[in-house]
Amino acid sequence: MFAKIQPVSVSLPPTQASILVVSNVGINPGSSANFTWTLYADESRLAPVASGPLALTGDAYAAWGTDDEYLYTYTATALGLTIIEIVPDAPPAPPAMVEPPPPVITEPPLHDGAPHAPVVDDTAAPVAPSVADSEEPK
Repeated sequence: MFAKIQPVSVSLPPTQASILVVSNVGINPGSSANFTWTLYADESRLAPVASGPLALTGDAYAAWGTDDEYLYTYTATALGLTIIEIVPDAPPAPPAMVEPPPPVITEPPLHDGAPHAPVVDDTAAPVAPSVADSEEPK
């Protein structure tokens, strides 16, 4: 998930950031959570513009519950950012459609598998002898 924010100038040289991501959430059950916030220029999220750690403790931790959007609201408030929209993660992609391999076509066996002698065609017309075969030696 990520949050689209009102663009803000950050870092030197100034760069416009319009995306907030909360990640690396570490929880100490019943007491606190530590996480990293990162600002990006656009939805590609290829290069961070700014980032830092943040802790959720006391009443803020107790208010978190199970709604992770709360982490974005808390972070935006702590950093003075305005959230425009919280965008949920894309649903997982369905498994890739893999086409089955083409069927293997085999020729039916020519015989029963037992070894056989070569077939001789006895019906073929006799071959006329060549001139070289009919010459008598000198």
